[in-house]
Order: sequence, then structure tokens, then C-alpha cells
Amino acid sequence: MRVRHEPQEVSSVRRALHDDLLRDPRTSPVADDVAVVTSELVGNAVRHGTPLDGGLLVRWRLTGEEVAVEVVDGGGGDGPPRELEAHDADPLDTCGRGLYIVEEIARRWGTSVDTAGHRTVWALVPFAPAAAQSVEHRLGA
Repeated sequence: MRVRHEPQEVSSVRRALHDDLLRDPRTSPVADDVAVVTSELVGNAVRHGTPLDGGLLVRWRLTGEEVAVEVVDGGGGDGPPRELEAHDADPLDTCGRGLYIVEEIARRWGTSVDTAGHRTVWALVPFAPAAAQSVEHRLGA
């Protein structure tokens, strides 16, 4: 799915992915979790990445027993790519929790940068509800 490099695209991607995952009985139990992960990845790409030909590329697919999500942007701007890492933000911070949330939900996540400088951030979310507890449970809500 190619989308514009704009904040309002986060919700359109989330809806499209969520609706798609609800159609499959294997993925419907984790559709909410995958939607949260995807929202965080797309939001970060809009906030911190540069456009890829004016937009972003968002892909999802089923691999074995999990949903793989990838968000590709034009990179992080000038200079060498910096390593992305999750951290637990201060309770009063208004941002900074996105990759921490991704890390809590996904079985694995990571990044890669190709020779043109395009960054891909990916995450793998298992199908099985037992392997993927609810977001609320993991985040202590």
C-alpha cells in the first residue's frame, strides 16, 4: 500500500490493515495488536523519516504463524542512518513510547537501510492469542 507522507495516513493504513486481518480467522484475534504496531511504525515514518517518492510504502503479509509488517520511507534525512531503539518514556512525555509499544507487542522487530538510503522498519506479530497476549495486559493497563 502506497500512502502519502502525512499524519492523517496513519488512520487510513490502520483501517485497511485491520479490515484485511479481520477477514482471516487466523489473524482476526491479533488484528488489533497488528493495527497498533502498524500505526506506531507509520507514525514514526511520517514524524522522523523523509518521503519515499512523496510517500511511504506499507506492506503486510502472513509468514508461517505470524503477520509481518513493513514500513518503508526515504530514510532519516542527512547523515548516516541512526540505530532505532525502544525506550520507556517518562510518564509526562507526550511522545517517545512508540517503539517500546512495538517491542512489547511484536515477537521481533528491526530495521534495515538499503544502498539508496531507504529505511525499512519491520515487525513480526504471532497469530496465536496465547503467544500474543492483549496489548492492555502487556502494557499493564
